[in-house]
Amino acid sequence: MTRLTERFWEDYALGEQGGGGSRTLDQSDVNTFAGLTQDFHPAHMDRAFAEERFGGRLVHGALTFGLVVGLTVEYNPRAVAYGYERIRFPKPVMAGDTVTATSVVVDIAEHRSPKIGLVTKEYTGVNQRGETVLFCRHILAVDRRA
Repeated sequence: MTRLTERFWEDYALGEQGGGGSRTLDQSDVNTFAGLTQDFHPAHMDRAFAEERFGGRLVHGALTFGLVVGLTVEYNPRAVAYGYERIRFPKPVMAGDTVTATSVVVDIAEHRSPKIGLVTKEYTGVNQRGETVLFCRHILAVDRRA
């Protein structure tokens, strides 16, 4: 079971870093994701098409995004996703690639509601060759101390 760590908005610091671990995505992950989402684009599913166009079958961008978010999630019962911004996929993820995820706090801001504050983290996913495959900003709504 994952350990919950209770933190308030006031407990966050700019530049705070977190490592989220790594995971290798294989073709069975891509197939499962395609079945769940009904996205059977040939770039993900057709070996001949994907080899010719991309050098191999691509992992869905949304699967890469979900993996990076999952690997970097903070198990804080006082924080909840407020939104995501600037989701980018600078390099493709191929079936068989290993993605390593990290996060850094880049902004801490007031909210119009005095009960919460906003914490923005930049998430980065990097493949086994050191290439950035995903970048996004995750905004968290975090309880403030009373």
